[in-house]
Amino acid sequence: MIGCSALKHSYREIIREASPEVTFLHLHGSRELLAQRLEARPGHFMPASLLDSQLATLEMLQPDESGRMVDISTPVAAVVDQARSWLTGSAA
Repeated sequence: MIGCSALKHSYREIIREASPEVTFLHLHGSRELLAQRLEARPGHFMPASLLDSQLATLEMLQPDESGRMVDISTPVAAVVDQARSWLTGSAA
């Protein structure tokens, strides 16, 4: 399992070429929530000032991509549980 910000379909295609069985987990939230969380992480490598450009670049998962979107507006523990359940194939 790896984590990355493959924002564009073309980036994810490169990953899928190397590993066709890959599946993507898209953590999705409103711009406001994302900004709040970025601002709460002092010293993080990605400043909140880059959020709008990242969102403009983001291409949602396409029908040909194995993946799932998880809404991050729920408590973090619930997000983790939902993601873990989906990734391991157990009931949510």
